[in-house]
Amino acid sequence: MSGLCGRNCNSCIFKEYFCEGCSLCEVCMCDKNCRDCFALCPERPAGIAYLMSVGGPEIESKGNKKIHLPAHIPILPDVFKEKPRGDIMPVIGLHAGSMFSRNGEKINPKYLNNGYVKALNIAEGTEAVLEFYVKDRTLEGFWDNRKNNYKDLKRMNIKAIISPNFSVYEDAPRLVHLYNIKRTTIVYNEMLEAGLNAIPDVSWYSLKDLDKWIREIKRNKVKMIAFSFQVVDVRLKASNIWKNYLTGFRYLCKNIDPEIEILIIGITSSRRVKEIHAVAFGHRIIVLNQSAFVQSRRGMLFEGRNKNTEFTKDDIFHRNIMYFNKLYEDMNLKHNLGGEKNA
Repeated sequence: MSGLCGRNCNSCIFKEYFCEGCSLCEVCMCDKNCRDCFALCPERPAGIAYLMSVGGPEIESKGNKKIHLPAHIPILPDVFKEKPRGDIMPVIGLHAGSMFSRNGEKINPKYLNNGYVKALNIAEGTEAVLEFYVKDRTLEGFWDNRKNNYKDLKRMNIKAIISPNFSVYEDAPRLVHLYNIKRTTIVYNEMLEAGLNAIPDVSWYSLKDLDKWIREIKRNKVKMIAFSFQVVDVRLKASNIWKNYLTGFRYLCKNIDPEIEILIIGITSSRRVKEIHAVAFGHRIIVLNQSAFVQSRRGMLFEGRNKNTEFTKDDIFHRNIMYFNKLYEDMNLKHNLGGEKNA
């Protein structure tokens, strides 16, 4: 049997040790211009060496601790003109794309020198979760300078950090998947070693990837994980469809301890959050998104789904926060306390 790459899968050494079968990569359309190609593949000189330079395709995920987080964590992408209420927003999401320089090599001075509370003009005592669902350019810069960034992140006193999600695109060669999944685990483990409260991002392409994660989560008693339903910078790249993500998520939830809490990123639709709960096998779900902020700037009040001209944008933001706080917590109560348990 020949793969899209033209190699004989039955005798190919890359298939046995690295490839694990065809992804939807575009190697069949390759013009062999390796100098200008971003991808790691068997055709590229030193492609395998890149993967081996990070320890090969096998992953290791150290155990972390459970951190109390509310069911709804609003991501705040921009500074507030008027300080919002802290009582309804005890924990916020920090977007690494805003907090770091564009090339990802360092934290922006206004965050590093002033702290995120002053940088965003939010209430004193507000805690934060940092997420790295950002463009590849930022991730690569962070990777190159990560040891220095760990030291600076330690100064920031952030409650929890979701490990970077190095891109696993469907149309990339399998070597890219393995390389980037491995880097995700490396950064997660290094963050723990640096004294940061890290949460691993479960990045994956195939069930084999999820099986590796399940093995490590069980073996090392990981208490909290993150799962992304979003794709960043999808120009000229294919994205997984919703059902594919949901099927993978269900498979993961079914095969790990139900006490593990899962942070969900990339979902803005309440209907889809309900679908996630329906396949989560009772896991507590924590939702991070920008919906409350973004919709308030459009004058959109989520309760009733109406554009509102009576309230200020800040008033709408507060009302949206309270709406999502209750909605997501009620979903957890329903599914964790005798609700649907996924047959």
